Amino acid sequence: MGSFGAEVFAKPSVGLAYSASVRDFAERYPSDVDHIEIPFELLRHDPGVIGMRPKLPIILHCASLSVAGTEPCDDNTIREIGAWAHKTGSPWIGEHLAFITASRTEAGPHPEEYAPGEPYNIGYTVSPIMNERTINRVVCALAAYGVRFPVPILIENSPLYFDAPGTTMTQANFISRICDRTDVSLLFDLAHFVITSRLENFDPFEELERFPLHRVVEIHVSGIDDQNGGCWDNHARPAPELVHELLREVLDRVTPRAITLEYNWSSRFPEAWLSEELARVRGAIRAATK
Repeated sequence: MGSFGAEVFAKPSVGLAYSASVRDFAERYPSDVDHIEIPFELLRHDPGVIGMRPKLPIILHCASLSVAGTEPCDDNTIREIGAWAHKTGSPWIGEHLAFITASRTEAGPHPEEYAPGEPYNIGYTVSPIMNERTINRVVCALAAYGVRFPVPILIENSPLYFDAPGTTMTQANFISRICDRTDVSLLFDLAHFVITSRLENFDPFEELERFPLHRVVEIHVSGIDDQNGGCWDNHARPAPELVHELLREVLDRVTPRAITLEYNWSSRFPEAWLSEELARVRGAIRAATK
């Protein structure tokens, strides 16, 4: 099994979220991709995906810990996540700040129509009720889970699709309060941030001033889809211009260790677009470090 030193993430690594088509792209154009981000849930159902490890560094993503939920993740799943963090050599575990868990032990017999060949889908993450009680749960969960894993947990801002009853604060304030009470680092999803800005009707550039960017270690970039009066993150289309503008603003303030493009929902995502998007992100990094 290949090994990669800490120097891989000493400067911003630019990579892709895993899919079968992304795997093939990375094999054909290895110099374009610095890392691959792979969900724990996929590794659980298709361990052969770790075959990427000798070729590229892996970042382990996760949607099973339910860090904002009222029920703790089961012990067996925690052990599995820790084992995969070790096997992949991941520098951290990215986990959604949400109440979502992939508790099924078997994938269904029929794959998702939009992702042929991909065995498992957990659906959308949903932001929790943002109040003091939830902050206390998240702080306790991070402390409990943190001692179980060989690497740190990063929490990812979930998108707000609706106003949850009982919410008493903005998401930026909610995440800042969690950071004040823990040493957790962040996975900043820019598409989620834009979706939240539309629901909460704030200027995303102004809100960046209130977001704890100093804790950001990884950034997610993906597309956004408008449908039925709402908007959703869409990993089957390129990020809109607004997401790229926000990326440049964030890079002017902080230097993340990784930027992951989540273009993994469609096997028909044009390879030329992938190359252009990867190059565009690298250009933003160069401009910010001049």
